[in-house]
Amino acid sequence: MFQSGVVRRVARRAAIGITGTTICTTSALAVYANTEQGLGFKREVQFWSNIGPIVYDYWWNSFSSSPKVKLQLALNDDDISDEQIKEDKKKVVQELHERNAPRIFNVMLDLGGLYIKLGQVLSVTALPIPEQYRVLFRTLQSNVPGVSDFESVVKPTIEKELGRPIDEVFESVDEIPCGAASIGQAHKATLRDTKEEVIIKVQYPNAK
Repeated sequence: MFQSGVVRRVARRAAIGITGTTICTTSALAVYANTEQGLGFKREVQFWSNIGPIVYDYWWNSFSSSPKVKLQLALNDDDISDEQIKEDKKKVVQELHERNAPRIFNVMLDLGGLYIKLGQVLSVTALPIPEQYRVLFRTLQSNVPGVSDFESVVKPTIEKELGRPIDEVFESVDEIPCGAASIGQAHKATLRDTKEEVIIKVQYPNAK
């Protein structure tokens, strides 16, 4: 009776301790992720949470260690040649590339910055990158879409940098970017005082 009471108290204290530690750790990570230093960590988490299912897709459908692949090999007729098995696997891998290349490409676009730089490098590297990926990554060399909204991101960024309203400096600013890269985008504009046509290069706030 005495021992069971002690066990219950110890178990209760352990549970409270574990719960408290978990809550504190989670809260600390949430606060850190919203600081300037934590933005990179937050983006890494976002990247791997999207890439994880893709890695699993490849493993489950094409790796010899996958239970699915093992079962398929076990169910194959004995008269199927090794060459046929290789051809079937090659077809599966091609289908995986077709399915997952756009998913990874979209993750890179969503995160921008370093991730777009990575796509640009992979598009021209000598490494054996599957063609489905290389074709999409090539578009990042000169056709990165402007992803930041003008009113909510671009305009406030320009005004913060100049220290005054955008209308006081520019007679007009084209809200549609004329170009975009991995860390920023460019907009055509006309200066208010001289009527000179200029290009405004705006770095994305999260480019750091």
